[in-house]
Amino acid sequence: MIENVMTNAGYWRDRAAKTRAKAELFRYQNSRANLLKIAEEYDRLANYAEQQLLRAPRVNLSGQSP
Repeated sequence: MIENVMTNAGYWRDRAAKTRAKAELFRYQNSRANLLKIAEEYDRLANYAEQQLLRAPRVNLSGQSP
């Protein structure tokens, strides 16, 4: 089954980490600040993804009652 990227918190946390690492390479403060803002948004998406997983109905594949 293909996982929806909007429920994959790890994907967004990885993007945030990579964006922060890239920000460190920028010489200009404005560019660095913009990348750090983007990383914050990725963290928000990760939090959203975690919340979506908590709200998702559980599927029991074993056929037994939970």
